[in-house]
Amino acid sequence: MINRLELKLVKISQSFFYFCLWMLQFIVLSFFCNIKLEGQRSIPKNGRFILAANHQNFYDGFFTAYALGPFKKVSFIIAKRALKSKFTQLLARLIGSVLLGSSVEEYQRVLKNLNKVLSHGGRVGIFPEGDISPGPIPRKFKGGVAKLSIDSKTKVIPIFLSGTYNLRYFKYLLSRPTITIKIGKPIELYNYVSENGNNLDQVASVLREQIIDLAALQEAKDFGDSGNFDSTPFLNTYTST
Repeated sequence: MINRLELKLVKISQSFFYFCLWMLQFIVLSFFCNIKLEGQRSIPKNGRFILAANHQNFYDGFFTAYALGPFKKVSFIIAKRALKSKFTQLLARLIGSVLLGSSVEEYQRVLKNLNKVLSHGGRVGIFPEGDISPGPIPRKFKGGVAKLSIDSKTKVIPIFLSGTYNLRYFKYLLSRPTITIKIGKPIELYNYVSENGNNLDQVASVLREQIIDLAALQEAKDFGDSGNFDSTPFLNTYTST
């Protein structure tokens, strides 16, 4: 009885801090950026799921969770090396994020914690590249996202973020750039295991291709006339890396 009460109090406190941080980031980033959301209907109204996005900036966590609003908490995986101070690490824990170190033991612990979040109907956010990418096209995805989906039998929602890389530059912020969040249809990543020989990296590449498809669609819109845009070279160039 006490453990259940403690667990409920932890969830309530995490939701409260998550709401506060979400709103703070929303106010600040909405002032500096024009945020456009596409494909919001692809997000299930209820139940568990994994949000997976390309990664270009530290604020990508907020933009990934933007479509869900401040009341649906997302537990993100954050590398400890990305949070240099104890305060930021504490803040990450307060909002329910899980910190990942470099050891195998920590990797196993994180997967266990995230599976627990999903088993209780929660939502998990992950950046499968493992680090910030310098370009608009995501690098090779690591197999962790595939393992998490397979172990928990949870669908993955692909998200393509555009325009976030240069947010580190104040001059870029002054131009009030457009940040596009494009959401794809949920993928049952766990159904791709057998056809990829149980290779987690190969299964994760299926997700990467879906996000690249979203990127190609966004590029087509940037060119104006999607009918005149040939996405084949775009895909061939980057899916082979």
